[in-house]
Amino acid sequence: MLKKIFNLVYDVLIFISNLTGFSYKEVNIIIWYIIIPLFWCILIDKIIKRHYLKIAFTLIVVITLLSVKSFSEFSNQLFDASADFLRSFNAVGSNYTTSSVVICVVIPIAISIYLIKKAFKKES
Repeated sequence: MLKKIFNLVYDVLIFISNLTGFSYKEVNIIIWYIIIPLFWCILIDKIIKRHYLKIAFTLIVVITLLSVKSFSEFSNQLFDASADFLRSFNAVGSNYTTSSVVICVVIPIAISIYLIKKAFKKES
């Protein structure tokens, strides 16, 4: 089951890569380090009724992107460090596929569902 989820996510990322012209690693970084955290910041700001997190996060991303010489090289290094982190769970009996699905798919989905429920909860 986890291998099927891993392969599905991989296929979607390859499709997005082919569609956009970004590399597989760049698409990974854009989704997991920019889009998902920004989405969470937007939801948290909605919950706390402020605009602080999305503005701060956007500034951090813009400053970071302006300061790197090559987005491709930056993405490759960040992706490789992330892959090393996921492989580090081998020491506790996990593997890259399992760690990827749990940390990069299951946990973000769970956090997103929780934040969406909180952000759009009907007030009594």
